[in-house]
Formats: sequence, C-alpha cells, structure tokens
Amino acid sequence: MSLRIVEHHVVYKNPRYYCGPGPAVVIDASGDLTVAFRRVPSWLEFGFSGHWHPATELCLTRSSDGGRSWSPPQVFLGGYQCPCLTRLRDGTLVHSTHRKELVPEAIANACRQALDAGDKPWPGIHRGTAIWRSEDEGVTWGEPVYLDGVPGLEPLHPNLQAPLAVRGNVLETVGGTLLIAAYGCEDPNNVYLFQSGDSGRTWRYQAHMAEDFNETFLYETEQTELVAFMRRWSGDMSVCLTRSSDGGNTWSTPEPVCKGYPACAVRLPSGRVLLAYGYRFDDCFGVRARLLSADCESIEGSEECVIRDDGAVPDVGYPEVCLLPDGRAFVVYYINRRQDAVDGKAPRFIEACSIAED
Repeated sequence: MSLRIVEHHVVYKNPRYYCGPGPAVVIDASGDLTVAFRRVPSWLEFGFSGHWHPATELCLTRSSDGGRSWSPPQVFLGGYQCPCLTRLRDGTLVHSTHRKELVPEAIANACRQALDAGDKPWPGIHRGTAIWRSEDEGVTWGEPVYLDGVPGLEPLHPNLQAPLAVRGNVLETVGGTLLIAAYGCEDPNNVYLFQSGDSGRTWRYQAHMAEDFNETFLYETEQTELVAFMRRWSGDMSVCLTRSSDGGNTWSTPEPVCKGYPACAVRLPSGRVLLAYGYRFDDCFGVRARLLSADCESIEGSEECVIRDDGAVPDVGYPEVCLLPDGRAFVVYYINRRQDAVDGKAPRFIEACSIAED
C-alpha cells in the first residue's frame, strides 16, 4: 500500500504578497472546494517574513473543478493570523484563529514581562483566540466568541482575552459535539481542549491535554476514540499522538509518530488514515504524507510520500486536507521554491495536490 501524487495545483501566488502559515480547505456536498489563507504585503526583500503582521488579510478562494482553477480572493477578516476552517455536517462554516493586538511602544514596554509580548518584529501583545460562524458560505460572519476559562491563564491586559493560539481544526464528533485544541503561550506551551454543544455559538474549557506541545489536529476514529496529532514545543520536533477514550477529559502520554510538524489527517475510503505534515529540516524543506491504520497506528512497510522537497527555506508546510468525491485526498499548504530564489527572498504562496491510495 502506498500513496501516489495525482496532480499539483497553484491555489494563489502573487509576488507582491507573503502568504504564510495556515491555509485550510473544506469541501461542500457538490464537491466545490473552499480554501482559506492569509496574505500580507511582502517585505521579504528586506529580510522580514509576514508572521504576526498586523495588516494580515484572511481570504477565501473557491474551486468548482477539483482545484485546477480558483476564484479571485475574497478578504473576509483583517489583522488575524492562521485561518482554520471547518464545514459542519449542516453546511455551517466555523472559522478559528488568533491575533496579536497592535500597540504603541509604551504599552508593549509595559507588558514586556508578560507572556508573549514583544516586537518579532511587529509590536504587539497576544489578543487571544476567537471562533466565528457563517451560514452563507462565508459571505457574512457572526460575532467572534473568544476561548477562555483556562485555570491560571489570564489576559495580558484587561482589554484582551486569554493568550491562546490555535492551528488545527474544529472537530465535529459523531455525537455532534464540537471540539478544538488551543495552546497557551507559556514556556513551555500547553495544549487545552474546549468544547461546544451548540454548533459553535458558545464554548467552554474542558481539559488540559499536554505540556510542551502546541499546534494540534483532532481526529475521531471509527470506534469514536479521540486522537490528537500534536507539534512538540521542544525536543526532536516530531509529530506526536495522544488518545482519549472518555470524550476528551483525559489524554494518554504523547508518543512520537514521525519526523515533521504540524500535521493534519483524513479518513480514506479504505478506512486507513492519511497523515500530512510539514517537513522543515536541514536536509529538506517541504511537505510529506504517510498512511496510518484505521486506529491511527503506524503501518509496517508503508512508505512516506514526498509531496514537496524543493523549498528554499524552512518557511513552508502547515498542510490541511479534505476528501474529494472520487476518494482522493486534497492537501493544501504554503510553500516556497528554490526555483524562485535560493534564499529567504523566495515568495511564499499557496499550493495544493491531490493524492490517491494505491
């Protein structure tokens, strides 16, 4: 058993814009794709990426031909970072992301001792993580609902919310509960689970998942066991896996799955699971994937699929995945290419590929 790349597609590429971490993809009942991504005017020629830039635009683009062509970007939110998009079974779009609040130097200095305050290079302090709902395909969105309630995790300023960030998904369980894993900006990072029983209108803190981890993707097996694929905060930078058999109240000790980060997963028609992840190491910059069993266990003899290995710098990856009507997996990610430039000036853009299981 193996994975085979069928097609590569450029979703959005414009040298004037830096398109950074965090594209997401969903599919509707008719097979139309929607990709959310972020962009900001590019300052790469001066040595600055667009991470945490206060002028970041979050955009939606759509494809009705399996990813071969895409609509012009529709800006739907400004000032936020990684867009995480989920389509619920009733068609509602749920979007989650975080931001830093742009502040003058005096406020930044006053909060310098607080968690995650600084310039990096744009001055700001962490605002928190919010969730929006749209019932009209992203044309309009409801008011944001901020995640809160983690014991001991206080806002960095009275005008802000708890310093939580998110890169992952909202999981709609078989029972209809929505779950999301967000991480605190402590040192080391901690991952926390939140749940909603009303389709994302309100959220409450549920449990602490793990220490020394951050960006987390949630998955539910056919046996309704919860699985979380987590990025390690320190150490060997591997994708790690933790499990919960009680609805997310308690979690096993995370164990490594493979080298790479962060990750996403989708169930294939065979019942096996495709795991895709960024590969950001000195030997190669790109995106990879592998097969796991239906229970998210490693499969002996299963080969790693190299989606991209031609990145110029490690500012790549952050894949998200959905399943096409014909059973192929559609993986979207951000990338840079050595053919454009051999250093950090290589434009960052949004690309995708379709993958079949042989």
